[in-house]
This record gives sequence, C-alpha cells and structure tokens, in this order.
Amino acid sequence: DYQKAILFSNEEQKSEYIATATEIDQIQKHYMSLIFKEKPYDVFICFKAQEDKDGSTTRDSSIAYEIYERLNALGNLNVFFSRITLQEQMAGGLYEPYIYSALNTAKVMILVGTSSEHVNSQWVKNEWSRYLALVKNSNGKKMLIPAYKDMDPYDLPEEFSHLQAQDMSKLGFMQDLIRGIKKIAQDDEPKTTVIKETVVTGGNPSVASLLERAFIFL
Repeated sequence: DYQKAILFSNEEQKSEYIATATEIDQIQKHYMSLIFKEKPYDVFICFKAQEDKDGSTTRDSSIAYEIYERLNALGNLNVFFSRITLQEQMAGGLYEPYIYSALNTAKVMILVGTSSEHVNSQWVKNEWSRYLALVKNSNGKKMLIPAYKDMDPYDLPEEFSHLQAQDMSKLGFMQDLIRGIKKIAQDDEPKTTVIKETVVTGGNPSVASLLERAFIFL
C-alpha cells in the first residue's frame, strides 16, 4: 500500500509520505531496540490505576500493589507492575515498548478488578484484550487470571467466561494464586534429572554401605 501510494502520488505528496515513513521506521527500530533489551516477565499485573472523576488512586491499585509485593518477595519471579516498573525502566516517557514487551513475554496476567467499570475501562481493556489474544495462541503456555473483589463475578466481561476467576475476598486466595502462578511460570524451566545408583551387596549390608546409600539418596 505504501509503495502504491508513492507510485500514484505527486511530488509534494511523495515527499511527505517518504518523510513520514522514515520517521515511523526510526521510531519502530528504537522501540524494538528497547524491547529486546528487556528481561522476559513472568507475571503482568493489570489494573485501573486512577479514578476518572478526580484522578485519585483506585482500590484496584492498592490491591494490585499488595499482590506485587507478595510475588516480588518470592525472589524468583519477574513481575511487571506499571506504577513501579515503568518508573524504574522507562526511557524518555516511552511507555508502549515496555508494556508491549511485558505483555508478549509474561506467562501469567493477573487482572485486578473491583467493579465492571474499572475492568472495562479503556486502557485496562486494551491490555487484557491484547493478552487474551496471546493466550489463545500460546498452546496453554500463557494464562489470564481475573481476580475480583466486591463485585458480582457475572459482571466480568463475557470474554472471561471460559476462565477461572478468583475471588480475592476468599480465604486462602493469595496461596491459591501463588500456587497457580508457580505452576505455569515454572512449567518450562529445565527439569533436574536425578540419577539413582543401586548398590548391590551380598548378605546383610554393612555400616559403610548403608552410609554410602544414604549419601546417594541425599
């Protein structure tokens, strides 16, 4: 389409199209250079950060931060939490490359919601809908977990009907969440191969052979 536009445009239009295309190409290359430097993420926490009416912090944001703290404390998960991650790694106000990288590499998305309005707000829906498309093409290697509180689960988007939503007010929610995340986030980690050696002796085993077996089992 670009080549056809160049072919059928006059000199003034052609010059403008080429200049715009060059600028877009440079931006794209810059974005990709930032993306490839990023370490893959295990978990992406999606939530509405501010209220529309007054810009105050939402309950969703506070709950999401608590989840981030618990996951981060495990020490073996790389968690994307926009309020902190973007501030630490953002270069010159470019949000999109980091969000794009996190969405594409994260094995699990946790969607935190306390109301249908928050879950379906523009930027939140933009993130979970993009991730949901990745889940469908991941052959089970990615998972979206809707986590709700003080709202009817039937008010969650219809697109989540096949997903197992988690009630954050339920006792043991955090333990179940961490267990589910570990299961999929660590599923493709290299498995340790255990080689078992059997010591065959005649008659009753000696103390030395018993100790040797103990060390082998350890």
